[in-house]
Amino acid sequence: MIPSTAPAHALRAVTNAYIADVKQGNLHSALGHMTLLADAYGLSAVRDLAAELACDLHARCPTRFRNPLGGVNISALAPARTADPLTVLDVAARASQMMGRGRVTASDLAHTEVQMHVTEDVRRIVQAALNTAAHGREPVTAHLAALATPQQLSAAVALLTNGLVVLP
Repeated sequence: MIPSTAPAHALRAVTNAYIADVKQGNLHSALGHMTLLADAYGLSAVRDLAAELACDLHARCPTRFRNPLGGVNISALAPARTADPLTVLDVAARASQMMGRGRVTASDLAHTEVQMHVTEDVRRIVQAALNTAAHGREPVTAHLAALATPQQLSAAVALLTNGLVVLP
């Protein structure tokens, strides 16, 4: 396991603020919290944020979104999307709108397509982490240790965030 450099109380405070912003639809602010955490404590702190989100998702998830093992079924909460041109355009446009930007550029489309592929690549790791969430944050963090790049960690946080948005 890769230990975090973020103090537990700071990590919990950022996680709570992140979830509150997401629930209020303020994604720009939520991303700001994640960025501040990464800037202050490094990528391992973003991994720990993902672990905290996984544990929160596990604690709040209704039975209908669980798999036979009792873990959260991330595909039920955040279904996979194919990276066909129309879907990439739709996702890029929504992201641009949520971030308060104007038109979607060719660069936005290329970045969105890459990120969609990365998201699907990390889905199985996030699912494995969620399957261990009942045992606490340490086993979740151990599974998420396989995620090393900012894109992978961002994709994991996005999948978990999508799951939290669906829940009541």
